[in-house]
Amino acid sequence: MKLKNITLLGLMLCLLQFVVPVYGQNKKAELTNEKKKLEQEIAQQRALLKKTQKSKNASLREIQLISSQVKKQEKLIATINGEINCIEGEIEANSREITKLENRLEVLKKDYAQSVYITYKYRHVLNKASFIISAGSIGEAVRRIRYLQEYSSVLKRDVRHIQETRQTLHKKEEDLQLSKHNKQQLLQDGNRKKQQLAQQKKEKNQIVSKLKKQEGQIQKEINKKIQRQKAVNAAINKIISEEIAKSNKKAASTSTSAKPAANATPAHLTLTPTESALASDFESNKGKLPWPVEKGSIVTPFGPYSHAEISSIQIPNDGINIVTEKGGKVRAVFNGTVSGVASIGESKVVIIRHGNYLSVYSNLGSVCVQKGSKVTTKQTIGTVYSEAGENSAELHFEIRKESTPLNPGLWIKR
Repeated sequence: MKLKNITLLGLMLCLLQFVVPVYGQNKKAELTNEKKKLEQEIAQQRALLKKTQKSKNASLREIQLISSQVKKQEKLIATINGEINCIEGEIEANSREITKLENRLEVLKKDYAQSVYITYKYRHVLNKASFIISAGSIGEAVRRIRYLQEYSSVLKRDVRHIQETRQTLHKKEEDLQLSKHNKQQLLQDGNRKKQQLAQQKKEKNQIVSKLKKQEGQIQKEINKKIQRQKAVNAAINKIISEEIAKSNKKAASTSTSAKPAANATPAHLTLTPTESALASDFESNKGKLPWPVEKGSIVTPFGPYSHAEISSIQIPNDGINIVTEKGGKVRAVFNGTVSGVASIGESKVVIIRHGNYLSVYSNLGSVCVQKGSKVTTKQTIGTVYSEAGENSAELHFEIRKESTPLNPGLWIKR
């Protein structure tokens, strides 16, 4: 039993030698991909910020963009530090492996030298012809032939092992040098990113200082956002109430063609089999939905937020706000049916139903669909609204399960 436990422990240790490096490589690859994505997002936000700063009107969008940029830069630095930690792990593992290989090579060379010495010392005895001829019988001669063959094979095997170990050692030494070079590159990159972060924070302070001088206009913009969210909620609730009444009425009149959901009550949508399938399909695509705009950057995440630097007022946010190019096209994120198009001030909101899920596109300037329109994934439904003098635009995007707001950041593809 004790021997069996020792054997299992040895097997586990052997497996760990392969599992740990693979895990480290996978983690490093994830961090590298994350770094590339963050760098792309930061570059995109920087371009949008430049466009926004050219606008004639002071805007909360500036502080949103620079704040988001600072957070992403901090995350990027943390990602680079994670990469450095992974590389340090590689360096340590390669150093240990090199030490083991050097020790193994030394042992192999000593064993081979000993074999060569024995061969030389007993060269008269090991002379093949005389060694075989001097055998007392045919059987003994056969055994001596086999012995010489095995001895020759051992010597060749030792030479092969030495060559293979030297090759492996050389490869590990190259890997070690590459890891050290990569670490140095990342350290330099990290220092550059820290300098950029310091500059971004300085820029943020300048923007805050500028916006504080225009407190009245900023307060007006905050109130506008609060009123817009209330108007969007009212439009959504109205449409949901209409859809619930319509679906329940249809279910009551065509009970054979519509199967109520298990949790269907007068306060919930009653789905047909086709609608249930669509809802299930939508749900299975969580984290894989396309963005509602081709290019953009999330400046305010899901949930209430405030700009503490300029105002303590909490702004409700049942979705995410995406800054994009002026006149940017808005796309449906999934197949569905337009449940409603409503006007809120100078802009519009489009609500698309996907079974008992809804996707909401607010702050549209133009709309090219109408109530009842069937839409497909990535189909253009309108363009983002921009006020006069603005060089960028902002889309408010929501996902709901009936009237319950869900975090769109968890549904769209990164």
